[in-house]
Amino acid sequence: MTAISIDGVLVDAEHATISVLDRGLLYGDGLFEVLRTWGGVAVDLGAHLDRLFASATALALRTIERTTLAAAVERTVAAAGEGEHRIRIVVTRGPGALGATTHTLGPGRAIVIVEPLGELPDRISAAIVDWPLPLRAGPMHKTLAYLDHIIARDLARAAGADEAIRLDVEGQAVEGSTSTLYAVSGDTILTAPTTAGILPGIVRGRVIAISERLGIVVREAAIAIEELRAADEIFVSSSLRGVVPVTRLDGAPVAAGPVTARIAAGLRDEMFALGRHHGPG
Repeated sequence: MTAISIDGVLVDAEHATISVLDRGLLYGDGLFEVLRTWGGVAVDLGAHLDRLFASATALALRTIERTTLAAAVERTVAAAGEGEHRIRIVVTRGPGALGATTHTLGPGRAIVIVEPLGELPDRISAAIVDWPLPLRAGPMHKTLAYLDHIIARDLARAAGADEAIRLDVEGQAVEGSTSTLYAVSGDTILTAPTTAGILPGIVRGRVIAISERLGIVVREAAIAIEELRAADEIFVSSSLRGVVPVTRLDGAPVAAGPVTARIAAGLRDEMFALGRHHGPG
């Protein structure tokens, strides 16, 4: 079942409302995180809250206390019942007059939505889209202003693919619209650095660590389109899907190879082991 809490209080979906003057609604002025349970446990909750509150500090967004939000997530997961779930955490800057300055607002609303995870794909297709990643000086914040990524994904779907490959302003592949991108050549994995303006993915960090333990070299650099097309394997990672091979790129077949399989298995084993260690709740 789906369970929802607002500001730490469980509410029915029909009563889960916020003000029409909330800055999250009006301007995308808020942050969000998405993760899943593994064995019923929100294994990476701490890492996602680290990223959420680091962005909140950087954007001077006042919100609920971290311990209160963590407890709300655990309570909402428990209310959703048995099985695996996807979790969406949203914090907004809160309501205010249309012309209000940001420093006068808050604390905003803290929303947790937990719903059944459903079936996940074991492979995806991707298309390179003509929708460059905005030029940024550093890693992006995961804000509610997400239309940029949605447009990129819709362009890919119009081309018959599941995921969009985003390019930087120099025309090099840097990330998926909803995932981190990797290209495998021989025993080396290539993935863009966070300084390219990509999201500093939680699973990305785990993929790099698992690869190093397996003796697989990871090189952080933007990927030329020619390198991507010539790669032995291509895969993506995200908090919901884990590690998934890309088996078609712009309609051309790509091998689902052994490097991707080893890392995917390593991630699954690690996450379920951590879930068993922490236990439900």
